[in-house]
Amino acid sequence: MTNQRILIVEDRISIRTLVTDYLVQQGYDVSQVQNGLEALKQCYTNTYDCVLLDLMMPQMDGMTFLRELRQISTVPVIVMSAKLEEFDKIEALNAGADEYITKPVGMREVVARIQAMIRRVNNIPARGHSAPQNQINTLSFDEQSRTVFLNNKTVPLTNTEYKIITHMLKNIGKIITRQEFGQMLYGSDAIKIERSIDMHIKNIRHKIEPDLENPIYIMTVYGVGYRMNTTIVQ
Repeated sequence: MTNQRILIVEDRISIRTLVTDYLVQQGYDVSQVQNGLEALKQCYTNTYDCVLLDLMMPQMDGMTFLRELRQISTVPVIVMSAKLEEFDKIEALNAGADEYITKPVGMREVVARIQAMIRRVNNIPARGHSAPQNQINTLSFDEQSRTVFLNNKTVPLTNTEYKIITHMLKNIGKIITRQEFGQMLYGSDAIKIERSIDMHIKNIRHKIEPDLENPIYIMTVYGVGYRMNTTIVQ
């Protein structure tokens, strides 16, 4: 059982009730509101471990709520929306969402995403994995020497890997699409480049992440691209 607190922000009562009932069964302490204005009031007076947020709501929509929330809180936010366009995902993530799930979605996946998000924020290892020893928490680079440092130690990188990681470090917290990486590296956004970007990211993670199954530096934005974790990099 868990005493973690979840806030559900959703205007459709049927969805709110379904999600609330399931999370309560899983041991979560759940609050629910029907629009962003009510949610913002709750966040001013209460603390939560995670927020599940719809985007299309009356009075104050999800995007406006996100921007207002990020002025007062860093609570993890998982958007659950029927909007499928990549533009909507990027806009929400840039507004302050930590993850974006497209409806419809199964409740077991919702719970798994909540658990993963809370583990990530609190640096809790996944079940069956021990916590990394002497966890590294400083990632930096020097443009003059074209060197990336992890805890003041040089990271051996190829020229392409260096370009990718420094581009992310210059845009900490921003979602960078595979197409943007492709344009930056090759002057093209051809689809065939996307797999190459994923492989480069995988290789970089092997060199900097304490636990490959639970990355803390380079975060995957599902269906969109990658972003550098603002709470870890210094």
